[in-house]
Order: sequence, then C-alpha cells, then structure tokens
Amino acid sequence: TRNTEADAILTEHAKKLKEVLSYIDAHYMEELTISGLAGICFFSEYYFMRFFKKHMNMTVVEYLNNLRLEKAVELFEQGNTSILEVSLATGFHNLSYFHKIFKRKFHMTPREFLKKLSSF
Repeated sequence: TRNTEADAILTEHAKKLKEVLSYIDAHYMEELTISGLAGICFFSEYYFMRFFKKHMNMTVVEYLNNLRLEKAVELFEQGNTSILEVSLATGFHNLSYFHKIFKRKFHMTPREFLKKLSSF
C-alpha cells in the first residue's frame, strides 16, 4: 500500500498543480499573489512556493513573468504598438519592471523589439 499512497499523493499534487497553472493562465493579467495561489491548493505560502519550484523547476514569479512576457510578445506581433497598453494588458502594472524583465529575457527593450518587428 506504500506505493498506492505515494501514487495518490502524486496524483493529488498533479491535480493541484494543474489547477494553479490553469488559474494563472486565465488570470495572468490580474494582480496575483502567492497567498492567493497557495489558497487554490490549500497550502501555506511557504509550502506552495517550495511545491511549485520543485514541480516546475522555477519560482512562481519566474513562471508568471515568462507567461506574461510571451503574451506581451503575442500582442506586439498582433500589431499593438503601445508598450504601456501591452504592459498593463499582460499584468505588468509597473512599466520600468516590464522593461527590465523584457530586456533580461529577450536581450532588447520592448521598443527595440517593436522596431525589429516592423522591419520584417
């Protein structure tokens, strides 16, 4: 029964992770908190952060930022040229933070990215 218990826990964890990921996917443009996300799983914040990192190999914030940046790129590619609007639409309510992590991930600013897009 040891294995079936472990399997049950893994299944339960997989279910909770899936719930959190689909919640993040549906609400990435809103302000999300660790406590709010932990609440979906009925975990403490501390346990949730460790749980997430263990299963996703990145922190919640890294995951959320990556998702938001991908959505931002999609918006830019669809012809949105307002960096502020894209930033807000993807859940970044601080423009300089958006610039900073966009540049960290893509090695160019949003403006440079838009320039590159328009040159194609």
